[in-house]
Amino acid sequence: MPPRGFFGKFGWLLVRLRYVVVLFWAIVALAAYLYLPPLADNTTGSLSDLVPESSPAIQAELSQANGDEGSAGTGDSLTGPVEPPAILIYSDPAGFDRNDLEKMRAGVSYLNGPQQPYRVEGAVPLAIRNAKDSTEIGPGLLGQRVLPVLLSFEKGASTTGISTGVRQTREALDGPGSLRAEVTGVQPVQADTVDLIQSRLRLVTIATALAIFLIVAFTYRSLVAPLVPLASIGLAAFLTLRVLGWLAVEQEINIPSQVEPIIVVLLFGVGTDYALFLLSRTRQALQEGRGRIEAASIGVERVGGVLLSSATVLVAAFVLLVFAQLSLYRTLGPGLAFALALVFLITLTLVPALLSIIGTAAFGQRNPPSENNPVRGPLLRHPALVGGALAATLIVAASGALGLRVGFDLLSNLPQDSPAARGYEELTREFPGGIISPVNVVVSGQNLGEKSDQLLQLQTAMQTELLKSGKLATATIGPQYEGDIPGIQFLTPDGSAARILLIFYGAPYSAEALDQVGRLQEELPSLLDRTSLKGATGAVGGQTALAAAARDTSEADLRNLAPLVFATSFVVLALLLRTPVAPFYLLGATALSFGATMGISTLLFQNLLGQGGVVYYVPFALFLLLMALGSDYNIFIMAAIREDAGKMPLSKAVPTALARTGPTISAAGLALASSFSLLTLIPLQDFSQIGTTMALGILLDAFVIRTLLVPSLALLVGPHGFWPNRVRP
Repeated sequence: MPPRGFFGKFGWLLVRLRYVVVLFWAIVALAAYLYLPPLADNTTGSLSDLVPESSPAIQAELSQANGDEGSAGTGDSLTGPVEPPAILIYSDPAGFDRNDLEKMRAGVSYLNGPQQPYRVEGAVPLAIRNAKDSTEIGPGLLGQRVLPVLLSFEKGASTTGISTGVRQTREALDGPGSLRAEVTGVQPVQADTVDLIQSRLRLVTIATALAIFLIVAFTYRSLVAPLVPLASIGLAAFLTLRVLGWLAVEQEINIPSQVEPIIVVLLFGVGTDYALFLLSRTRQALQEGRGRIEAASIGVERVGGVLLSSATVLVAAFVLLVFAQLSLYRTLGPGLAFALALVFLITLTLVPALLSIIGTAAFGQRNPPSENNPVRGPLLRHPALVGGALAATLIVAASGALGLRVGFDLLSNLPQDSPAARGYEELTREFPGGIISPVNVVVSGQNLGEKSDQLLQLQTAMQTELLKSGKLATATIGPQYEGDIPGIQFLTPDGSAARILLIFYGAPYSAEALDQVGRLQEELPSLLDRTSLKGATGAVGGQTALAAAARDTSEADLRNLAPLVFATSFVVLALLLRTPVAPFYLLGATALSFGATMGISTLLFQNLLGQGGVVYYVPFALFLLLMALGSDYNIFIMAAIREDAGKMPLSKAVPTALARTGPTISAAGLALASSFSLLTLIPLQDFSQIGTTMALGILLDAFVIRTLLVPSLALLVGPHGFWPNRVRP
């Protein structure tokens, strides 16, 4: 039989050039290895790299940076760091004795001496100051259990340089005995996060490959079949990470550290889905008595259009992220779009080429699957009852999201045994946790040096306003402390700017702290007016403000981009299915899946596990990935229903198509869910949440939505769902 259509001709040509295709991709992989840099060399965990420059928090940071670059205190900009990059925490549960004091004096002397750690500029104990020597550790510390020491670094020190200095400080000062020395702070927290991701990435990759091997091997009863998708997936993942690493170098940008693991598991999952669709159709052709070369060609002919439609939805959904405001999404979107386009291209070319070489050896059990399903058959005889019951259950599950709290707690994200988390725990035994990340309020106006009373009133008003919007109390440090904290300026000489630091007594990155900072940003203009500072302006900065901005920007992106993602999916589904009716209930089913998954996840993380909230990007990522990945199964099953509906009545076509595609969808869902669930091997709370949530959503989508709800809706709507095409009821 001559090949039909574009994909028929493409498959015919592809299998005849099978050895050339394999050789081509091998050469591409070798060239990428030799000439392109790895992505891991260009990742970042900095909050300022996530938030748009138009954000007030970023504007406050830029103003601060301009002040640091100016002439120390002679202009109209404030100088000094917004928060210490790192804090050395000395602690002794039994209280400091004289021996401890001697060790701490020696440590502070080392940090301020000529042999100090890399890029460290100085160290100042946060204790009662000696006017002549701010680094003195006096006998007044006897009996105390905790002493924070603020570490300053050279101007221009990179994140890597600061991380090296922190590591050398830990190694030099932490020794045997009851006196402990830990280092915490903004930079150590970010460095520990990146280190944990990089240290577990190889484990996640190996575990994901093993899971996919087992799933595909079990599905096809063959140890050879899994090697085909793993070859294409491994190639796609390797090329994607190398190309992104090259783009990061060329564009001089740092890619968020969360990107690489998500790209890896997404490519493994989607690549397995695509390969399974091809394997399924190729095996079907082999069962019809076709030879290995012809069977591989027919597999491309029968499933090429489905793969193209699925890839189009996925790529388009991620390309839309270029319109997002959050840098993480703008970076992740094009990167994932490129990755998915690449995995589509590699799967569509390399998998058939390998199958045409391997042939029947790729498949163990070749008996066609049974079309009798003892569970779904009776259920589909009552589509209205099944569809209504499932929809009601999903709506009830979605109600769990009503209590959703969205946060960005960098500290809770770390495991308790990480160095930065241990240091923070020691700090909070006797000091406010907000010391590591003060909220930086910069007031700009005229003659502020003559308005000390009004600035004091403003500090009191801000504390009161924060308590109104949350339970976390704060301490304030303002211009009245000018000169008391080395290196930090609270008032410019010309009186044009003043700084007020707000220090939370609780966790500075908790959902409640972010809510309070957001409220302060909104109310600051009215607070200035009420304290006789009318005409002055204020900006709220610092890492807590940046975290709040990242969270709020993510929520805005979800609201703004969701309609575009829905519209894109609708158009692709309508074009593939040749009807504008079916996409309505297909996308409605996906929306129910998203809501139910989000509700169950909220109850799991907040109520059962007692976590403070869901990481800010989990709802956005869940929506985008479920919408895009759900289209895979929508397209696959609805294409099969439409194909069978041309041969038999719809009432028989639906269960027949479901029986034929069910094993493939089940295997694909298991592979994709396994890929995401293995993100939990990275011991960070955000990866645990996104991995668990995505695995739950995919399993719900594959085993309930696509195999029960969608077939029920297709039967319930009947032939009208395929209008204007004619289908027998």
